[in-house]
Amino acid sequence: MRSAAPSRWEEFRAQVTSVDAWRASASWSSPLVALEFLTPLRLRRVQTWDDRTFGAALAWYPMVGLLIGALLLGIDMALGAILPAGPASALVLATLALLSGGLHLDGVADTADGMALQGDRAARLGVMSEGNTGPAGVMALVLVLLIQWAGIASLEGPVRAAALLLAPALARWGVVPVVVLFRPARPRGLGHALHQGAWPLAAPIATMTAGGAAVFLFGLGGIVLIAMAGLLALVVAWSASRMLGGVTGDTYGACIEVAFAAVILAAAAAGHRGWLSLFEVLELIPR
Repeated sequence: MRSAAPSRWEEFRAQVTSVDAWRASASWSSPLVALEFLTPLRLRRVQTWDDRTFGAALAWYPMVGLLIGALLLGIDMALGAILPAGPASALVLATLALLSGGLHLDGVADTADGMALQGDRAARLGVMSEGNTGPAGVMALVLVLLIQWAGIASLEGPVRAAALLLAPALARWGVVPVVVLFRPARPRGLGHALHQGAWPLAAPIATMTAGGAAVFLFGLGGIVLIAMAGLLALVVAWSASRMLGGVTGDTYGACIEVAFAAVILAAAAAGHRGWLSLFEVLELIPR
């Protein structure tokens, strides 16, 4: 059971009434807002931002994902020298959870609990706001983590290195099509903030960053991986939206975790079946 302490979203949100102040701050603050929201890292005193400034940080989600991926790759290289693939993959996955502060896994649990409840829209949203993880949330967490671990453990060679670097970026980009295509379930909160700030620049910039990284690392195969991330994120969002009347910040977290699993599994399957031999996979670690 979680404490009643303010959520990560509440720490960042504030009322900023001056449009001129928003325009002056958004240009330089967005990368830091994205970094400090998506990770436990704090590079300055805790600050809060209005919805549009926070939403504009969506542009930098894939870049933050690449930074997380680079850390995972470095840790995996170190662990690979002393541990078999299974334990090393488990520690890599644990590192990923720590680097995100458990934020997205929390979204998986809350979304599963809300969707499993036999009640109306208001009751489902109420359960998700309480933060008490029920049986459906625990089951969803176990299944998602198990699938992610199995996928990482199956990765080998250049595909493993490239996938560990890219998957966190594509997973965080998976929020973009959800933000664009689904309305927020609540009139305020994270879902509303991202929906407000996605256009005109955040969504296109995030897509160009994720797409460029995918093609750089996997060649044309990267297009398949980004398509998988977007497709699975949309499936989660559509399922949640039908029951909740829209999407929430918890839904975004669930989309990120499912998209990560999809990218990892797709890369593992392609490497195992030799499909990626049709494309050029960047060899990050010399043989």
